[in-house]
Amino acid sequence: MTDRPCRRGPAAFSLIEVLVVVMLISAGILPIYSLIKSGQKRIVRADTRVMATLFGTSALELARTLGYDRAQKLDADQDFLELKENANKNGFNLEFVPNLQPLLPLPQGAKPMFLLRIQIVVSPINRTFSDTPTLRFVTILTDPRYNYY
Repeated sequence: MTDRPCRRGPAAFSLIEVLVVVMLISAGILPIYSLIKSGQKRIVRADTRVMATLFGTSALELARTLGYDRAQKLDADQDFLELKENANKNGFNLEFVPNLQPLLPLPQGAKPMFLLRIQIVVSPINRTFSDTPTLRFVTILTDPRYNYY
């Protein structure tokens, strides 16, 4: 009887076994990667819409705070110019569109009365996604010198 070592199975994996394992791992990782990528896109889109909404509502609140007379010249107001500059730095363009709308019908002998319709248009510039919509915010201010019944 000689002392021979026992022969066991192969001590390493074959190339085919390694390739099968790599293929199975990659098949499991690819769907997870695509989920992460689409999730990141949705987060960026949501962030863009939230920021545009914040800029638009801030401009409307500023117009409401200024009141009927001063809101007609909102685009010359220092606070609005600062807000517009801040929006521009963040990739948005703020546009102020005032419109005086006559209040009709007027009773005979009454002075003409107007409602101030303010529209703030927030459009994306240099944003990563082209499907970001242009948002429009509208408010109507009344002249406090008149009673509307």
